[in-house]
Amino acid sequence: MSKEKASVSPKPSSPAFSVDPRYVGRITGILLAICLIVSLLLGVVNQITKPRIDAIQAEKIRAAMAQVLEADEYLPIQLQKDLKGVQSVSEARTNGGTLGYVVQVTASGSQGEIQMMVGVDVDNRVTGVSVIKHSETPNIGTKVVADQSVLDRFIGMDHAKGEITVNSGSNRFDGISGATVSSKGVAAGVNTALAAAYEAASGLVK
Repeated sequence: MSKEKASVSPKPSSPAFSVDPRYVGRITGILLAICLIVSLLLGVVNQITKPRIDAIQAEKIRAAMAQVLEADEYLPIQLQKDLKGVQSVSEARTNGGTLGYVVQVTASGSQGEIQMMVGVDVDNRVTGVSVIKHSETPNIGTKVVADQSVLDRFIGMDHAKGEITVNSGSNRFDGISGATVSSKGVAAGVNTALAAAYEAASGLVK
């Protein structure tokens, strides 16, 4: 017996997918318009808020300066010698006389940069230390950078016996147990500030 071959009906072919170029162009135009509008709005918001943000930041800097060395005015100066970590140097003046220098410095902590303000008098002694910004570990590094009583231990220190070192040496700063890296970071910032103030007092300015 011969078997009849089963007839197989051909599968219908899928219609070719086509996109209307005008539709693509319309969508693209809409997206570009949205991007332009958002960018414009962000620019307007930035123009409105930037002066206020700058004013707040300037006030914070001024307050930090006054905390480490109080004066009537702070005149920005530029050192000829480039010192790593120095962000700015200002001459602190009252009644036309120089009280010392306020130095904004950045040092390396255990979790990132420590931004600080250091006051130095005309005898090149530390008058105060204030930490502006940090990312140190809570309850460890913050025992140094966020405790003003610890930072105040630097007051009166100088470089007469060499650079300040942590937990050892002739110019010793007693750091906090368990927060040695943070202690060394702040000490490094103070050393940099003392060097910058010395340069400023020596007249090495533009």
